[in-house]
Parts: sequence; C-alpha cells; structure tokens
Amino acid sequence: MKLRSTTIFLLMPLLFFTFNSASSQESNISFGPKIGANFSKLDYDNPEASEESITGLTAGLFLEFGSKRAFSFQVELLYSEQGADLDTDLPALSQEVELNYLQAPLLGKYRFLRIFNVHAGPQFGFLTSDIDSEDLAIENDDLDVSGVAGVGAEIGKLRVDLRYHFGFTESVQIDNSEATNLYYSVTLGYNLF
Repeated sequence: MKLRSTTIFLLMPLLFFTFNSASSQESNISFGPKIGANFSKLDYDNPEASEESITGLTAGLFLEFGSKRAFSFQVELLYSEQGADLDTDLPALSQEVELNYLQAPLLGKYRFLRIFNVHAGPQFGFLTSDIDSEDLAIENDDLDVSGVAGVGAEIGKLRVDLRYHFGFTESVQIDNSEATNLYYSVTLGYNLF
C-alpha cells in the first residue's frame, strides 16, 4: 500500500506537466535564486531517546515551466542542512546530528487567486556531508527520497514558500534504529526572468 501511494505521489508532477503542456496557451519560464530555513528532525523509534528539531540553511535555484494562470512544473537544486538534536538518558550519547544534502525537488504547482499556489511532488536528496559524534553508531545512505507538499505566494518578482518534507526512505540508521528525515522549510525567492 505504501509503495502504491509513493508511486502515485512521484508521478504527480509529471501528470501536472503533461496536462499543462497540452492545455496551456500562455507558457512562461521563471528562474531565480531562493534562500530560507529548515526546521528538521529525524523520525525514529527509540523509547529511551527524545529529540528536538534543529534549524538549518536551505539555498539554491528554481526553474519553473508552464502557465502563470493555472498549472506549472518547477524543478529546484538546493543545498539543505538537516538533522536533529538527540537526547538520551546517558549524557555521553546525547548529540546533534547534522546532515547536509543537495536536494532536487520536482514539483507540480497549481495557482489560485492570482498570487497563491499549492505544490507537491517528489524530492531526491544526495548526502554531501554528515556531522555527528563517534559515540553513536550512525550510518547514512547517500540517497534520501522524500515527498514535498506546500503552499506559496508570488507578489511581483518575490515568492515565498512554506513546505513540509516527509521521508519515504529510511536513510539514517542510529544504533540499529532506522530513521527518516522530516522537516518544514520557509524560503524567499526572486524571479530573475
């Protein structure tokens, strides 16, 4: 069941783009930088530990194809700092885990009320570095596949996005417990063209 819903979610941006290409007569391309913050944590089952979210940087570029009236398709290339602050009963094993990714979201976008939009799609993250203490046995996969869902607003050349990112793959293993990345992000972008 989870595989079926994951497959549907991954194909959603392609369906948006196909529908938009076939029906749109006013096509545009938007490109520009974006920067913001991530509020992330790791979702893993360990009854002896608690975790708090950490704040990290996200920055990169977006490229959007499609109509400015309804449907469009947006790809991004982002640097993303993620992780969690882990607390256990043993102070020596408490630590902050930092994971840095190069993220590639592929988003279908639907506009409404001229300036607002909702967007969703898959995101592929490639681990560039990880920082953790050697007290915990932490292993990270190089690929993190997740889903993205969010809302945004575009006023003139500025755009603001609020998103929730939820991991499909268990890309982090902490002391024999597998974990997925979960985080919110808030970004500000600027349309260069």
